Amino acid sequence: MKVVISAAGTGGHINPALAIANKIRKEEPGSEIIFIGTNRGLENDLVPRSRL
Repeated sequence: MKVVISAAGTGGHINPALAIANKIRKEEPGSEIIFIGTNRGLENDLVPRSRL
């Protein structure tokens, strides 16, 4: 499964998006998940740290 998730700015958007991505990975281990965000939001720290 290929999934694109767009979440940017605050943890209020990014953390739920990461939870959804983790659930997808658990249910469909071969999934490709791509995040789209901004250059200056928290997503630049939180998404890479999540190792998705």
